[in-house]
Amino acid sequence: MPAQARAAALGFREDRLLTMSIQTFEEQWSALAEADGTRPAPLFMLVDSAQDEQLLRSIAQAVPGTQSRCLLTHAHGPDLEKAAPHLVTMPPFDASRAFWHAVFEHGAANPARQTLIASPLGFDALYAHLQRYIEVVMPDDDEEMILAFWDPAILGTLVGQEDDGTLHVPGPVLLAPQRAHFLEPMAGWWYWGRGGTLHRIRPSASPSDQSVPPLKLRQAQVDALVEASLPDHLLNYIREIRPQSLHQVPQAEHYARVERHLREARNLRLWRMTDLFEYIAAALIFGDQMITDPAIRELLMKVKVKEISITDAVEEFK
Repeated sequence: MPAQARAAALGFREDRLLTMSIQTFEEQWSALAEADGTRPAPLFMLVDSAQDEQLLRSIAQAVPGTQSRCLLTHAHGPDLEKAAPHLVTMPPFDASRAFWHAVFEHGAANPARQTLIASPLGFDALYAHLQRYIEVVMPDDDEEMILAFWDPAILGTLVGQEDDGTLHVPGPVLLAPQRAHFLEPMAGWWYWGRGGTLHRIRPSASPSDQSVPPLKLRQAQVDALVEASLPDHLLNYIREIRPQSLHQVPQAEHYARVERHLREARNLRLWRMTDLFEYIAAALIFGDQMITDPAIRELLMKVKVKEISITDAVEEFK
């Protein structure tokens, strides 16, 4: 397909997804009546300022009186806060407002920057609930780690979002009581998958009080979360260290291509970050040749059985 026709087709798809997402969200949010049945639950946004440091300012300018607070209490100072997650109050949804069209348009274009929450809780109560889950206890040594649930790829993996085919680790990582407690104050939680599609997380039907923060994770849960974050980490490394590998890949396909090649690398029994990086950077350039070219396939089989390193193999690719 010629480049111009491809761009037109992608633009049409994006417009259709935007319209569908707005319509779907409006229907779902409107159905979430509060206990008195008079109005839908208030809306909040989780903003990752590390992904878009201008978003908080844009919201404040578009919606005067917006309340926001950094979730990382140790992130003191403007330099740290501008790379941290924030909880933000949002106005009632109105599909006719340009503000909400921008929220959905940019959410699909940069899924990692925001998620939307509907909750009957006030700002302070919801903030306190989320803040309790920022740090979770590691197995064995009782050390703590940051649980980046504001990242849609991590959030979807935590709860096991079945309709999100872009998740590198499908999940769920959280055990049923942990998931129920985590989602208990939420009437709904929406995020954009890495393909730009809107997904709704539903709270558990039977909230449980058996899991009380801080969460203590099992090693298998920690391993799954580390693996879930790998596509983004590797994509960021490639953008920083070897950006030329992405020159022939459309921006919208970066994550999907890296995630696909990561799975291929795992099939070659590559585990070290440096080896994963080398394979994926090469696969982004050579594309289907990694599978169809007999010479490359032969080299990769040698990599799989440890006859040569992936670095040496890439050096021989033609």
